[in-house]
Amino acid sequence: MAVQIENFKQNDDESAVEGKKKKSSWMTSLRFRWISQISFIILTIYIGWSFYLFVKYCESGGISTYVARPPGIEAFLPIGAFMGLKYFLGTGAVDPLHPAGFIIFASILVTSLLFQRGFCSWICPAGTISEWAWRFGDWVKSKFNSRVSYWLEKFPVKLTCGLSMITTPIVALMLLNMITFASFKSPGMKYIFPLMIAAIIIPFVLPRKIWLARVEDSIARAWKYTLLAFFAVNIVIKMSAVQIGMIFAKAPYMKVADIKMMNFFLNLSMLAIIILSLIFFFSIFNKNYWCRYFCPYGAFIGILGWASAIRIVRNKKTCIDCSKCTVACPVYIEVEKKNIVYDVECLGCYDCVDSCPVNGALDMKLLGFGKKVHYAVYAGLVVGLFVVFMNTARFTGYWHNNVSVQEYTELVQDLDNPRFKHKQGKFEIEE
Repeated sequence: MAVQIENFKQNDDESAVEGKKKKSSWMTSLRFRWISQISFIILTIYIGWSFYLFVKYCESGGISTYVARPPGIEAFLPIGAFMGLKYFLGTGAVDPLHPAGFIIFASILVTSLLFQRGFCSWICPAGTISEWAWRFGDWVKSKFNSRVSYWLEKFPVKLTCGLSMITTPIVALMLLNMITFASFKSPGMKYIFPLMIAAIIIPFVLPRKIWLARVEDSIARAWKYTLLAFFAVNIVIKMSAVQIGMIFAKAPYMKVADIKMMNFFLNLSMLAIIILSLIFFFSIFNKNYWCRYFCPYGAFIGILGWASAIRIVRNKKTCIDCSKCTVACPVYIEVEKKNIVYDVECLGCYDCVDSCPVNGALDMKLLGFGKKVHYAVYAGLVVGLFVVFMNTARFTGYWHNNVSVQEYTELVQDLDNPRFKHKQGKFEIEE
């Protein structure tokens, strides 16, 4: 009898050991992702610096050292990419002025269709900065008591929620052509201001039983979908491919849009400095603040990501309900309550999988096949497809634009001319 009991104990111990994950090696999905993120940050800095030197060469009239214009700089023209998408859908042709911008945008969309928002967590420089900021913020919050930490984390959400309750209906009315930018100069606006102030105050004063945290978060996230709707309606729906083609061909601004964007960041107004500083500061204390509440790209590819067959899958039989996956999730998904994570916010970052203490309880899988997808394979697919798009465009002639260095040099000398400006999306057209 004693021997039988000892055998049962031994079997139980062996089962427990089998269920637990083996001690992880030094190379985890997080460290592997950091390598990818740092690589793209370095590449982004290199592209930005090269473009700066190219512009300086043009400004000097060809006297300074020549550095070729890096086409990758067009990734910083998101509105131009939207226009390029509509132009391609309408004509089948690629934007001749910013082809790389369209190619990069298209690659992000295709990557998202196949691999969710892997671009956001493995490639995007903004996503990388946002993540590093909140990881530093977690350390800062650990130095305060729970009440202070709570307000450091929740204040940005409450403020964003209040502002979203103002901007979302305004944008909706603009899309319905019920108001315009000129409407804000109307004397009647003074009657709207008290409602705006009330909207900002509401998230701070209503009790949690009435004003649930998930409601507050959802209203705050509406902002990025509002921005997406604004661009989609005004560019993809309202603008014709012919109209966009004319802008590409005859609007002087489009030829120097990348230079104007660089000058904007090099000569920030006080208002821009304050806004960008607040966004970065809030990103320290609230996880992925920019990506979660403001990025229209993130909203778009999150929606497209629903088509992806690669998903985080939880095994109910082996899950021990420890909640570690939910705690680890950087976008506040309650992973422990889902069998398959269908959520537009999922970044495919593998943090939840890494945190799971039980082997096979939580994995990234290819639906329909039940095949586990290792983080290195996932990264290779996301980054690899992105790189394939770039090189295919390079070898097929859809990477470099049709503006010569000489023309750039001439345009830069006259950059302050009103013909290189636009007002509320309206461009000067030259014959």
